[in-house]
Amino acid sequence: MVKIRTSIPSDLAAEVLFASETTCCVCGERGKTLQIHHIDENPNNNTFENLSVLCLECHNKTQIKGGFGRILNTPLVIKYRDEWLKRVKLRRNLADEAAVKIQVGKETLSEQVETVIEMPIKHTELKEPLLKYINSLPYFIAALLRQAQPKWDTGVTATMVQVNYDCIDSLKGILVALASYYSQKQFDNQNPQEYFSDVIASRFQWHRAILEPYGPGGTIVNVICSGSVLEDTEHMIEDMVRALAGHDNEFNWENWLKRWRGEKI
Repeated sequence: MVKIRTSIPSDLAAEVLFASETTCCVCGERGKTLQIHHIDENPNNNTFENLSVLCLECHNKTQIKGGFGRILNTPLVIKYRDEWLKRVKLRRNLADEAAVKIQVGKETLSEQVETVIEMPIKHTELKEPLLKYINSLPYFIAALLRQAQPKWDTGVTATMVQVNYDCIDSLKGILVALASYYSQKQFDNQNPQEYFSDVIASRFQWHRAILEPYGPGGTIVNVICSGSVLEDTEHMIEDMVRALAGHDNEFNWENWLKRWRGEKI
């Protein structure tokens, strides 16, 4: 019997993709071509609970049989989907928190700044919340990169990719925080979290597309792609800071940019 497929409503599709960070819930590799999979294989059952986001390769595994059954059967897809949604939600919560403070060992960024770093900024007396927040960001990224460096140094592809993802998620928290100083109309009336998730997902798609002109290019593509998106996200923060405070006479844009990029002043 031929099943008649009912289109997934666009708002539901957007909700499913956002909940999954526009990423396959099985392989977790960002920027790949995706499909929304009906877990019970009923194309008319368009409920959030019955939908999962899979890349083409993983979606094919729901159709291919091996051993005693399908490589990706319904219980497995549900397990992958539920675990992935929990991870995405946790990462977002941590990224939002890290937009203000970041854990480095057992210290928060604010504690580290107070106890370890001598503040060479001339504007620390500024009380305006935006400028105070912006001036804290170079310390944020310095702490973030110090935390990430040992994992990059391992040379292990999966570890390097994951730490790139973690850094991107943390920096996205900064974008969301900076967006609070904008009118929501600037972001297509979207929730900033949703807006920046879409923007960053598009950067993953772009870099993966140009890195794989002849098809899948191997695991090293994930390292290069995620590293490129990390740079893009850093530049997005620079652009927002310049737009929000670059014109302020009390804010030294060039000085801030050098500190943000880890350059000598």
